Amino acid sequence: MTSTLDPLPEAGATAPAEAAPWLGRPWEHRHALIAGAGSLAAGIAYWAATRAFAPEITPGAVELGGTVTSLWSVWITQRRNVLAMPIGIVSVVLMGLFFAEIHLIGQSILHLGYYLPVQFWAWARWCRGGPDSTELIVRRLGTGARFGSAAALVAGTFAFGRLLDAGWDSAVFAYWDASVVAASVIAMLLLSDKRVESWWFWIGPVNMSAIALYLATGAYMFAALYVLFLVMAFVGLARWHRAAAGGVA
Repeated sequence: MTSTLDPLPEAGATAPAEAAPWLGRPWEHRHALIAGAGSLAAGIAYWAATRAFAPEITPGAVELGGTVTSLWSVWITQRRNVLAMPIGIVSVVLMGLFFAEIHLIGQSILHLGYYLPVQFWAWARWCRGGPDSTELIVRRLGTGARFGSAAALVAGTFAFGRLLDAGWDSAVFAYWDASVVAASVIAMLLLSDKRVESWWFWIGPVNMSAIALYLATGAYMFAALYVLFLVMAFVGLARWHRAAAGGVA
């Protein structure tokens, strides 16, 4: 697989000179605080609005907490803020528990069985994944890896959909759920390796599809959240495209 990826550039003027601090730099702290406050405000506003006008869809504590921390993590991921990883760890635990409650088994397995351990790997990869354990820079996939990722999406959808359909009587929309899971697995893997193409997967096969899936299953707060994720994915794509062109972290 590594032969299809663009190689890491040699250390030089465009490559980071040192490893990234595990808990970020001062600008990342400021950015995370602003994004955290904005995410919390958005979550509280949604909770208050639904409580006043649509109490039947008012989110509980787990759904609200998962939504706020997920929004927070994605918000700062587009800026390649390393604090997205520890915040993301909290979010995937909360979201995994919520999805189990509403019987989206594939989504629950995705969050607790995949996102959770991968968040730790991504954290290390972003901080120490470059040459000589320096900070990883943003790169693009080679042509072969792009086709391979698309093929993996198709194969993963059918394989995991069949597993869900056969193994869980409570699973709903098994193959649809599986397609979001498969796309999310690939997108997170690419994001962890700072590949621009990760955002293409987040935009279409993940966010657009998940919005409709969550509406169909009554997870209205998550549907609203994924609308915001979709907007942020387009912003992230533009930012990461520029970063890759400049050879920066």
